Amino acid sequence: MRQSLRQSLRRASAGVAALAVLAGCAVIPTSGPIGTGEVELVEPGSAIPLADDPEPDAEPEAIVRGFLDAGAAGLYDEFTVARKFLTGSASARWSPRSRVLVYSDEGGGIQTELRGDDSVMVTVPVEATVDASGAYVEAVPGSREELVFDLVRDAGGQWRVSRLDDGVLMLPAVFDAVYRRTPLYFATPDRSQLVPDVRWFPTRSTATYAVSELLAGPSPWLRDAVVSGAPEDAALSTAAVAVTDGVATVDLRADTRVADADRELLQSQLETTLGRVPATEVVVTVGGLAWEHASLPSVDRDVAPERGPYVLSEGRLAVVERGEVVPLEDAPALTGLDANSPAVSLDDSVRVVLDGVDRLMLLPTDASAPVELLEGEDLVPPSVDRFGWVWTGEQESTASLTAVDPAGEDVVVGAEWLEGREVRSIRVSRDGARIAVVSVGGGERGTTVDVASVVRDEDGTPRLVGERTPVGAVLTDAWEVAWVDEATVAVLGTSASAVDPTVHTVPLGGPTTTLSLVDETVGIASGRGDRALYVAVADGALYSRQNVSWVRVATDVSDPVFPG
Repeated sequence: MRQSLRQSLRRASAGVAALAVLAGCAVIPTSGPIGTGEVELVEPGSAIPLADDPEPDAEPEAIVRGFLDAGAAGLYDEFTVARKFLTGSASARWSPRSRVLVYSDEGGGIQTELRGDDSVMVTVPVEATVDASGAYVEAVPGSREELVFDLVRDAGGQWRVSRLDDGVLMLPAVFDAVYRRTPLYFATPDRSQLVPDVRWFPTRSTATYAVSELLAGPSPWLRDAVVSGAPEDAALSTAAVAVTDGVATVDLRADTRVADADRELLQSQLETTLGRVPATEVVVTVGGLAWEHASLPSVDRDVAPERGPYVLSEGRLAVVERGEVVPLEDAPALTGLDANSPAVSLDDSVRVVLDGVDRLMLLPTDASAPVELLEGEDLVPPSVDRFGWVWTGEQESTASLTAVDPAGEDVVVGAEWLEGREVRSIRVSRDGARIAVVSVGGGERGTTVDVASVVRDEDGTPRLVGERTPVGAVLTDAWEVAWVDEATVAVLGTSASAVDPTVHTVPLGGPTTTLSLVDETVGIASGRGDRALYVAVADGALYSRQNVSWVRVATDVSDPVFPG
């Protein structure tokens, strides 16, 4: 965003409270020796929504509202109470786990309207939706959805819902209490990196849902960029994955055939996925028989940059270390260049900058003169992937980006969904399987932040930016993106809660969070984790994220960036 910003400036849940019951009284001693002991602190339980049976002779709107409340509590009673609000045929058809609609209670929350055809229309302010596979999609602010519930009187003269859409509705606090954000892990094609595919599953049966969906494979948008040790027909032989004393037992169907080379990968995927449940050990059996596997392969996950942030300072590429700006003696001086937007590879072997907006320059690590890698008209600030490919492209996209290697060989990387859009910022994930893109265009999409898969040849050459998945829907404008961790990006942009450009943390499959404002922010950078977030301001100061505030760590620098 560094150039682009400068140029264009550029959820009380329905719940029950825990009741503390004192089993007896104790006298507080007023004399005697001071003793020590261990006290076990127990965290309070999550709020659990209440589910009440239908009231006798309740009117249609009350029946619908009662059903919605009971549906939100359904994970705790297997939707038994919720089904009491439905006719027998409607109950048989209704699939409550197909969808969760997370709604806001602000501005009146849910609105109901009784219509003349014995139906009730429910208008819902949508914050997010979660589908049957656990995929979470944040809604654009102001989104509303209309749901229609048809009702009839039963044999006893009571109103019951006869037709409805699948799924349930939940307030954010209820959703957070009964669902858990759970990354499923797949591998890059070279099997060197694990890549998360974030889903949300009920807390009471997270392990079962996670393993079932892991065996089913990655989300459609990620499918072409990752591989799995699970064969296509893999499935559990049991109804649940048991987790006892930290040991998860995964029993596959007896007809499951997994190649020896894939067993180790699948074991690694399962252990990493279920480690969040948590499970300290995963035992895999096939039809009840023990699964023998060799030692697990060495697969990296969420690699952290070793140095950074890199900055431009006094005409040189430098790195900020322990609060000091240290010029890189093995990098050439940038004299004569309009240097901006540096990018560095994870191993520090590839360093580049833009010269103005039209030239991509390599900075050799022997301090020799900069070398032109690519010339264009208005290039996107670059990003360097783990294979050493430098990504850029024209800001006015023609359905592609460009990747160039340090020798100057460039390839066109197709990206059909970027046709006719202005690309403001790109950043390849450190696993190399995904790319985050900020772009703007006309029509309904406007400014968007998308994460897409990266499809490569066997040697790592990028060939295609695959299907996209939108993130950060609450953002109203955006200029720059950076990877915070394996499943979160930071975006410099504006939103309803931040009218000036500020940093927003955007999980892949989760709600956006707005961080505190630093005036005149013009750039961002991120290592791994919230504590490795930095912002650059217009006067040349660099600030680091520390707890909930920003602390100035350097002056007279610009264009901060971490490797990647």
